[in-house]
Amino acid sequence: MAAATILIVDDDLDTLKLVGMMLERKGYEIIAAANGKKALELVAKSLPDLILLDIMMPEMDGYEVARRLRSNPKTEFIPIIMFTAKSQIDDRIEGLEAGADAYITKPTQPRELFAQVKAMLKRTPMRSAGPQVPAAEAGMVFGVLAAKGGVGTSTLAINLAIAMRQKTKESVILSDYRPGQGTVSLDLGSGNTDGMLRLLRGEEEITKRSLEGILLTHGSGIKTLLSSPDSVDAKYVTEVDKFLEITEQLRYLASHIVLDLGAALSPLASAVVHKCDHVVLCLEPSPNNVKQTRSLFQALVKEGVGEGRITSVLINRMRISIQLSWKQTEEQFEYPIATVFTPIPEMAYQASRTNTPLVLQDSTSLTSQQFQKLASILL
Repeated sequence: MAAATILIVDDDLDTLKLVGMMLERKGYEIIAAANGKKALELVAKSLPDLILLDIMMPEMDGYEVARRLRSNPKTEFIPIIMFTAKSQIDDRIEGLEAGADAYITKPTQPRELFAQVKAMLKRTPMRSAGPQVPAAEAGMVFGVLAAKGGVGTSTLAINLAIAMRQKTKESVILSDYRPGQGTVSLDLGSGNTDGMLRLLRGEEEITKRSLEGILLTHGSGIKTLLSSPDSVDAKYVTEVDKFLEITEQLRYLASHIVLDLGAALSPLASAVVHKCDHVVLCLEPSPNNVKQTRSLFQALVKEGVGEGRITSVLINRMRISIQLSWKQTEEQFEYPIATVFTPIPEMAYQASRTNTPLVLQDSTSLTSQQFQKLASILL
């Protein structure tokens, strides 16, 4: 088997030589670039198996290099380890949001660097074979739904999509079918919702090719097709047939498609759930919402969505003692609850303020583990 090729990008020549020699002794083939522009030129000529990327470089910093790599279909799946002296939490968040798979601060022990490199290459053995192509077979569609607003469908859809991407390294598309009410674009800091609007207005034909041109790549590696948050665009919620066609085309553009269907079984949601392979039902631990969600569950089953295609999750948004426990909720709900999300108001506020999804804030947090667990259940 040929040795894995690692591209090291750092404007510090001593670091290039030292780290390069250490990795060569471990059997890796090393190529080096002293700046971001040169790195992109080298990647364009030959795809490395992994990139070790510094942040603080003149002209083009590591964040921008990562973003460009992630926005290019030919390079978006190359694993990136950011290796930098910038050690603040905000730096780490920005690096991960830009598209880094791992983040190591200088100075570090060689053993830690070797372990990260080995683990990353083991996780992504096929990346050097070339760019990932759109799935030849239909991908899995996951609809996220709640009985009422404010439960957290958008937050769950965003973080579930990223968790799926992190877990599988496969292509993931996130979309919200909530014109005039969509908040995913706001949560991700993306103001570009023109693509979805053009499709719903009939200004652009709904085909695989047109959707490929409209999809945006987020720093996490997922692709997005987002609804407008402007209330005047709520009128497009009646374009059910267009949403159904969009769903059918998205199915052939990624391995996993996560749809935020919002609240209640509207005509749109009612139609789209039949296109979903699985429905994630969100509920909160309050007696009234448990009743609402039980009714929604039963309505889905009545409409032909089998119980085996529904996964219910309990979302605690506030730290209060007067609420139902997981066991009490499950007893009143009368259906199994797959997992529970504990309240994290501070992290949620930080996610909203910085447009940084919860799973990207801290990969070791309990919340990240809970999303990874849900991804494992569904995949």
